[in-house]
Amino acid sequence: MRRDPLAVLARLRGAAVMEARRRVSEAALARALAEAGVAEAGAALRREADIGGPDHAVWLPRGLAARDSAEAGVRSAAARAEEAAVGLGAARAAERAVEELAALRDAEARRKALRAEGRLLDEAGASRARPVPG
Repeated sequence: MRRDPLAVLARLRGAAVMEARRRVSEAALARALAEAGVAEAGAALRREADIGGPDHAVWLPRGLAARDSAEAGVRSAAARAEEAAVGLGAARAAERAVEELAALRDAEARRKALRAEGRLLDEAGASRARPVPG
């Protein structure tokens, strides 16, 4: 039996959507972890400021650099999350397009079947209407 190419394509599109959802989930987790890193860096800055002392001046540039790096990580993670969301939207659109194409094909097959059935009924009616020679 021959495989239906549209059914194969639909399965592939479904797999692509699942993969895109996985990427969105991973990107959301990465963003949450990056945001937690920013919070931790900010908390470290506050703790060190509360402690003060001569070591604070030495530590402060390193603490600020850690916070800035964490904020850059959040921006990067947010960009990846946005890209993943766009990818998911594209994958869903492709999946819907295949579903719509399959629905159109099925509707056309039903119309053809109804036309063929109508022709058979017309032929049967026409053969009954003809007088039988005899």
